[in-house]
Amino acid sequence: MMKEQIITMAFDLFSQYGIKSVSMDDIARNMSISKRTLYGFFDDKETLLVEGLNYINGRLSSFLAQLEKEPHTALDIILLFYEELMKRPRWYSRKFYEDLKRYPKAMERKESEKSEFNMVCARLFNRGVKEGVFQEEVNFEIVGLLAKEQLKMLHPSKTFSKHSNAEVYNTVLITFLRGICTDKGRTILNRWIATKQIYRIQ
Repeated sequence: MMKEQIITMAFDLFSQYGIKSVSMDDIARNMSISKRTLYGFFDDKETLLVEGLNYINGRLSSFLAQLEKEPHTALDIILLFYEELMKRPRWYSRKFYEDLKRYPKAMERKESEKSEFNMVCARLFNRGVKEGVFQEEVNFEIVGLLAKEQLKMLHPSKTFSKHSNAEVYNTVLITFLRGICTDKGRTILNRWIATKQIYRIQ
């Protein structure tokens, strides 16, 4: 429990101030624990980063696996997963991704997550076609690559500095999904937008 609490606190600090600017002393002080206790869990900041990414990815993977067992369409799963992902939008700040490049082991873990993301996208897109929520004629290999490139573009870019991360992600997601949905899928998407008031989420 303590380890997970440290990860949560550390990633909040990393996203707010940048990874480079937050020391292990800062993390210990914010957790009200000694440095000795902190180093008992993590050898250094990069170890904390890697284990933090593993923890976050594991939690999200478990959540996704549970969704896939429930009576949802692929589109519902994507939307519910997105909601879960955006509960901590600060973890996806520009400062976080700019500084992450300084830590090769953490970047390697992040690249591994991208491969996992591609496989999940392919699985859900194919399922969605069978369910009639996604258009059959769409080349989903290209769609998956586009999604990956959009994520790379959004993380470090200053182009969107006048807008919150949530606003940018919401706009990209909705525009993206509208383009590949069937009429059945758009009905589900529109209902979700109305229920969640997605454009107002910050």
